[in-house]
Amino acid sequence: MCVALSLGEIASIYPTAGGQYHWVAALCPGPSKMTAAYVTGWISVGGQIILTSSAAFAAGLQTQALIVLNDDSYMPLRWQGMLLYWGVLAYAATLNIYGMRVMPHVNILAGVIHVAGFVGILATLAAMAKKTTSQVVFLDFVNSSGWDSDGISWLIGLVSAVYPFLGYDAACHLAEELPQPSRNVPLAMVGSVFVNGVMGLAYVIVLLYSAGSTDLANASLGFPFMQIYLDATNSRVGTTIMSVMVILIAVAATIAGIMSSSRTLWAFARDRATPYHEDLSHISPRLQIPLNAVIAVVALQFVLGFIYLGNDTAFTAILSMAIIGLYLSYLLPVLYMLFHGRWNLQPHQYGTFRLGFVPGIMLNLLGAMWMITVIIFSLFPTTMPVTAKNMNYSIVVFGGWMVFGLLYYAFRARHKFQVPLVDSDVISGMETHLDEFEKSERAGIPTTCSPLT
Repeated sequence: MCVALSLGEIASIYPTAGGQYHWVAALCPGPSKMTAAYVTGWISVGGQIILTSSAAFAAGLQTQALIVLNDDSYMPLRWQGMLLYWGVLAYAATLNIYGMRVMPHVNILAGVIHVAGFVGILATLAAMAKKTTSQVVFLDFVNSSGWDSDGISWLIGLVSAVYPFLGYDAACHLAEELPQPSRNVPLAMVGSVFVNGVMGLAYVIVLLYSAGSTDLANASLGFPFMQIYLDATNSRVGTTIMSVMVILIAVAATIAGIMSSSRTLWAFARDRATPYHEDLSHISPRLQIPLNAVIAVVALQFVLGFIYLGNDTAFTAILSMAIIGLYLSYLLPVLYMLFHGRWNLQPHQYGTFRLGFVPGIMLNLLGAMWMITVIIFSLFPTTMPVTAKNMNYSIVVFGGWMVFGLLYYAFRARHKFQVPLVDSDVISGMETHLDEFEKSERAGIPTTCSPLT
């Protein structure tokens, strides 16, 4: 919540599609502005693409687990999991390209499924599962990681709590397509963390109470939550229905992730920071979307499927980069806001969503401390002793992504990258234009361009 509130305040001041790297460009003082903005943008694009791949990968493999559940003769193969992953990506890409008009209805449907699935699963587990004791759920500590220190083991385990909350910056990358973005973007960011945090906590507690009779270490389906469903209901049909709810949410996250990451890439290309920036910044006149950016994002995610086919350790390392990438892209603007922006911005330059001077400093500090802690421990191996198979290679993957980006910056991008001119007064004028566009659309008055254009 500290991170979401901190980012929400900055998004309210600078509601632009570039998000984090635009905020750094606005808040970073001195000659380092160009480098800081570029690095933030490069990290943000990579992190979002990887996070979206994670959602699609989860949906694909969970679908494969359902086939195992319902067909005793089925032997899951790696290439089949890759095809299911590709299928989720293809569906999400098609909706992002040809289904923009129905996207609001798709999002509402996803929200209904999210809430209905949450209530249905909790009610089923509460009524049918054999319960363990509160001692086990709240007080017992099991360290099966191999680390001698329970504290380190617990801190490494934070990763499983962090991952579901990643990506709430997605709303800010749609700011140039939303009415009243100074208000609605922070509302979406903070609201998503709060609502899903409360729901997630309730879900985890019920899941733990229901896991008493389940051998999670040897879950035959590969996903412990599915095994808990099966042990609670003793029904393949019931387990399938509940699991499908979870899979549909992962598919919805993939759809939203492609939309968000493509807008970030489009904005980054618009500022001439990427290879082939002319193509990636192009808006399709017919579809009124950054078509080339959408295709590029999905193509990169398709390529990741081949890595999974060849080596799942390497693929897992790539997916784990999402935490480092996105949290770094969140951390940099928060730090610049804390040490520079908060002391120099005038009252009239703040947006609709404002934390206040002292509360803002406290929330920025707490959020920064949290992100630094998570980034450090996300680099640790999850189990000991460390082998080539269980080693955490996320720093290698992240390092490779950064080396490539910095080399491109040194030899090409720094000569053409146009640091975005992000000024709160200019943004206010843009918001007025967007509001006028929305009113014209609702009134049926013909317009010559979309807000994105």
